[in-house]
Amino acid sequence: MTQRELEELSSDECFRLLGAASFGRLVYQDDLGPLAVPINYGLAGHGIVFRIEGGAKRAAMQQPMLAFEVDHVDDDGKSGLSVLVRGAGAEVDPDRVPALLRTMDGHFPRPWAEGIHNMWLQIVRHTVTGRRLGA
Repeated sequence: MTQRELEELSSDECFRLLGAASFGRLVYQDDLGPLAVPINYGLAGHGIVFRIEGGAKRAAMQQPMLAFEVDHVDDDGKSGLSVLVRGAGAEVDPDRVPALLRTMDGHFPRPWAEGIHNMWLQIVRHTVTGRRLGA
């Protein structure tokens, strides 16, 4: 099998890919260590926006640095990509939600789980990196 190099993606390409997806993983620390949980999200400028009911994800917003990862793997083609955003998390004040919605391009976060997801959270980008492996 031919060895291929990883292509480093530009910031613009990373955000294009983030804007095209709607599902990723929120990465934070809990009492047992690192944890990655799936979430639906939207993109507001360079911020990752998602909705929750509360609980552990809300507590995670208090951590000084979070990560958010989106990927795609094609097993048959032996190719894939990964985009990683690192940044600070914050709860969005309910009064700011309408303005936030106006800045969102594309899709809005629509949680799959049942319940009332009326808390809006945002990860404000500190760094973004991406890599692609393909033919």
